[in-house]
Amino acid sequence: MLAHGPATSYDLKQRVGYTIGNFWAFAHSQLYDEPARLAEDGLVTAAVEESGRRRRTYSITDEGRAALAVWLASPTPEQTEVRDLGLLKLFFATFGDESTLLDLARARHASHKARGDGYIAQREQIIDFADRWQVKALELGIRFERTVEEFWAEFMAELEAEGDR
Repeated sequence: MLAHGPATSYDLKQRVGYTIGNFWAFAHSQLYDEPARLAEDGLVTAAVEESGRRRRTYSITDEGRAALAVWLASPTPEQTEVRDLGLLKLFFATFGDESTLLDLARARHASHKARGDGYIAQREQIIDFADRWQVKALELGIRFERTVEEFWAEFMAELEAEGDR
């Protein structure tokens, strides 16, 4: 995130919340701890305000840009991690009350629809000034949410059809 420009830990929290926080979850404390560690490693510098709150503003160094380039060029063979509580509940639904499945499907459908709608709105806000790779990341997020939304819509239809029998 510092490759986009200098930032305080609070600034990083804001940037992450609106960008990669959409698809990469991690503790906010990491945004306060990690820059200091990166500074110790020489990958970023820290400038401390002379007065006031004495906030630290971090900037990426040439060594940090080189490390970023190495990381970007490294292979990514890992499988995509999906952590969806609705999917987990669906897997274990055999052990619960089947009457709650329609509520689960409705809630998950609404959640994924809202997230997809949010990504579309975000895309429209940044399309004219964001770099194209950030836009592509949002487009994948939109496709993912729409696919999962469609799954839950189909599942709701199945459950409703069974209820009509």
